[in-house]
Amino acid sequence: MQNQTGNSGKSSTASKWLMGCGIGCGVVIIIVILVGVSGYFFIKNIVKGFEETEAIMDTLTEKYGKMSDFYPDPDGVIRAGQLEVFLAVRDSTAKARERLERAMRILADMDQEDQSGEEPSPSVLTKIKTGIELVPLIAEFIKARSQSLLDNGMGMGEYYYLYVIVYYSWLGKSPADGPPFDIMDEGDEEGTIIWRERRREHMEERLDLNLRRLNRQILPMLYNQYEKLTEGGAPGTKEEWRAALEAEIEAMESDSFRLPWQDGLPEALGASLNYYRQRLEDSYSELVNPIEMSYRQR
Repeated sequence: MQNQTGNSGKSSTASKWLMGCGIGCGVVIIIVILVGVSGYFFIKNIVKGFEETEAIMDTLTEKYGKMSDFYPDPDGVIRAGQLEVFLAVRDSTAKARERLERAMRILADMDQEDQSGEEPSPSVLTKIKTGIELVPLIAEFIKARSQSLLDNGMGMGEYYYLYVIVYYSWLGKSPADGPPFDIMDEGDEEGTIIWRERRREHMEERLDLNLRRLNRQILPMLYNQYEKLTEGGAPGTKEEWRAALEAEIEAMESDSFRLPWQDGLPEALGASLNYYRQRLEDSYSELVNPIEMSYRQR
C-alpha cells in the first residue's frame, strides 16, 4: 500500500509538470501509465543519484566547512592557482553541462531559432522524453561538479565566490540568466519541476530574488575576509585596499540587492583575472546558470 501511495504522488507530480508544458491530457495519461509501470525503478535511480551527490557534498563540508566559512585571500588577490582549479572543475563538467543545455533547448524550442523555420520543432514525444530526462541530467551535473570539486581540492564556498565574482561582478552576466522557463517552482516545498514562461515581469522578480540571495551568501565571506585582513593576515597590504573592502561591505549592508564589487573590481581583483578572460568567458553557460546557483547546504 505504501509503494502505491508513493508512486501515485510521483505520478501526480509528473502530470503536474507535463500539463505545465502544455501537453495534452491524453498524452499525460499515457505518461502516467508508463510511470506507474516503470516509475519505481526510474525514481529509485534518481534518488540514488542525489543520495550519492549529498554524500559527496557532506564530505566537501567536512573538509572545507560551510559556504559561509570561506574567506577570500585577505589581500584581495585571486590566485592563478585558484582560477586554474576553478577552470578545471568547469572543464570536467563540460559534457554534463552540454547535455543539460541540449535538453533545455529542446524543451524551449530554442534550436529552431537557428534553423530559420526549415526544420520542424521537436515532437511532443521528444519533449516528453527530454522532460523526463531533465531531472536525471540535473542530478548528473551536480554530482559531476561536486566530485570534481573534491578531486581538485576546492570547497563549495570558494567555487561559489569565484563564480559570482567572475561571471556576475566582472564579466557582467546576469544572475537571472537561464532557459525561458523556470526549472524549479520556488513556492513549492517539494521543488516540483515546472514549465512557466519567463515573462518580463517575472524575469525582474527573479533577478531581485537572486540578487538578495547572492548578497546574503557573499556578504559573510567578505566579513571573513575583512576580519583576516584586520588581524594582520596580509602584511604589506595597502591601506587603499582595506578602505575599499570596508566600503564595499558597508554598501552591500545598506543595499540588499547589491552584488559584490558591482561598480567595478578593485585593481587587486581585476588584475588577477585578465589573463584568464577568454577561458572564463567560454566556460559560462547561460542556460545552466540557475542550476549552478541552486546550491543549498544542509
